[in-house]
Amino acid sequence: MTAQNPLEHYGTFSDYPLAELLVEIGQAKLDGSVRLSNGELRSIFYFRDGSVAYAVSNAREHRLINFLIETHVLDRAGLAGLPKCTNDVELAAALVQTGTLTAGQVNEAVVGQIEKIVIDVMQWPAGEWHFSPLVRSRDDLNYPVNIHKVLINYARCQPMSAVTARFKSMAESFLRTELPAEEVYLQAHEDYVLNRFGEEPKKIQDLTLECGLPENGFLHALYVLWLGGLLERMSWNSAFSENRLCAIRNAQIARVKQAKAVSIDQDAPASVPDGKAERIIKDEPAVPQAPAVPDITPEEYLARVEGAATFYDILGIDSKAGVPEIKAAYILLAKLFHPDRFHRAEEDLQARIQLAFAKVQSAYDTLRSAEARENYDFRVRKELETRAKLKAQGVNVDDGVDVKKEQGLENFEVGLSLLMDGDHEGATPFLARAAHYNQDNALYRAYYGKALSYDENKRHKAEGEMQAAVKLDPANPKIRLMLVEFLMENNLLKRAEGELNRFLQIAPDHAEARRLLEKLKA
Repeated sequence: MTAQNPLEHYGTFSDYPLAELLVEIGQAKLDGSVRLSNGELRSIFYFRDGSVAYAVSNAREHRLINFLIETHVLDRAGLAGLPKCTNDVELAAALVQTGTLTAGQVNEAVVGQIEKIVIDVMQWPAGEWHFSPLVRSRDDLNYPVNIHKVLINYARCQPMSAVTARFKSMAESFLRTELPAEEVYLQAHEDYVLNRFGEEPKKIQDLTLECGLPENGFLHALYVLWLGGLLERMSWNSAFSENRLCAIRNAQIARVKQAKAVSIDQDAPASVPDGKAERIIKDEPAVPQAPAVPDITPEEYLARVEGAATFYDILGIDSKAGVPEIKAAYILLAKLFHPDRFHRAEEDLQARIQLAFAKVQSAYDTLRSAEARENYDFRVRKELETRAKLKAQGVNVDDGVDVKKEQGLENFEVGLSLLMDGDHEGATPFLARAAHYNQDNALYRAYYGKALSYDENKRHKAEGEMQAAVKLDPANPKIRLMLVEFLMENNLLKRAEGELNRFLQIAPDHAEARRLLEKLKA
């Protein structure tokens, strides 16, 4: 698809997801609009100085009247006396003029409506976008949407596989922005990563070593901070090149004709040069994307997810369900219980909802892939076999016996045997499962890191596992020396010396550690 105007830009969600596009537009402080489409679904986001100022959609569930009823601001009886309105702008004005709601209440409702549209569109599995600095909304359609909070919640709910796929090189750099961290709520590890930044940009590879966090967790925190507007991404394949941004900023955009009230019922012109009118959105029937909504409360949903034994239980499907059933179950739960829909709930409920949806996302990502599902089913069968074996030995598995601990031990013994025989590649999956089943077992994490260290492409992750093991058991000489040897092998001598000094403060009489320290100093 070729743009008709050099200032306009096109793309797809697969190349540049909407969430990342919103970040780029925000940090470039662009004015204009983005038209979005996915099949029969249509939406437009309008921007002022990079901020989302207004949004419209052709989905019926996104209309202001539906939002007011859904959020219990008004019921249908309260709307009965209003004059007939052809669009949301007229409805908002009528609500104030009739005294049904105050101007503040209407503004708050419209902000919520815009956030709902943004949240729903970001969940489209595919789509196309078209940015234009020429098409803008009316001056009075400018609402204070907290897009940073919406994007942070979105980033936290992304599966790790999706996040890592968005980083193409460890040589990418990030720079801290001027946005105060106090404007957004950060989790402890996210705040820790943010505080590694000063006034200079830092590369991912340097930050990974400096933070000492497992690579997956570190990259996820970095993605959250970037989408939340706290970091600026540099040296990457962005949607908007510097040349395009310069052209947009330097263009003298003549706003010849200002848009009428934005409508989702009728064609309405937006402000474009030369007096040309651009269609906004027609009123088209919403495309059904999920099965009928069941009668399930948030507490019932949380109880089901928190008490689930398997991924099938989490999604509420049979173990023999096909991919269409899996997808339908996931879409339904996302429609009802996505964390972004609870961003105004109490913090405790928000935390439970986020954790539950992370499990839902993990279940969906695993079961929709034939290979991942086969591996998962194998692990479940092994757990059932372990339970049966323990039960045959007279152990009551219902009395608090940790089956995962037993599985972890079995995998660790096999993995360690292979590692000692020099089969590093064969040992890695067994040690990975041992560490997964027992994440607080320092020895399992350390040996998993050691197995990974033989692969040049996984040395950052290897160090992350060893660092995690040291934090779990700082006085264990075997684990500490394993990390020191890894650092020495990678010529990180100063850091190896620092590890030895810290260990000798705990165990000053350890002969091997002291010998290694003297060797390093010499």
